[in-house]
Amino acid sequence: MIAAGLACAALALPAVARANTAPIKPWGGKATPVLTLDDMAGRTVDLGKMKGQVVLVNFWATWCEPCRDEMPGLERLRARLRGKAFEVLAVNYGDSNPKVVAFLEREKLTLPVLMDPEKKAADRWNAKGLPMTFLVDSRGQVRYWVFGERDWS
Repeated sequence: MIAAGLACAALALPAVARANTAPIKPWGGKATPVLTLDDMAGRTVDLGKMKGQVVLVNFWATWCEPCRDEMPGLERLRARLRGKAFEVLAVNYGDSNPKVVAFLEREKLTLPVLMDPEKKAADRWNAKGLPMTFLVDSRGQVRYWVFGERDWS
């Protein structure tokens, strides 16, 4: 029993280590791509109108295991910074609305999710792999990006 527990812990350690090894890279002064999408309730969210807030934009999909693994950390980060000029926008990459709703309910997540059913926003942001995350400063400029899973908590 103890040996099985140690084996499980040993298998989990590389996953935890990998979660924070994806290098965070500077954006390099390029213009911030447009991000205007509908949320789960059908309301349009426009990143361009969120100036004054720091926004973490995360491209993800329900079928992407590293994406699913990092969602609770994004939720914890958002909760920890609640009341500050900060927001997380989880941009879903091509899943159907019912599939995303089921995932959010099952995982008990309340992150604001924007729907990108045709993956046009992902193309504009050059999000060619998942998860891909961008940090947008309070002036609306992308400052950093990272490809791969991180522990955001």
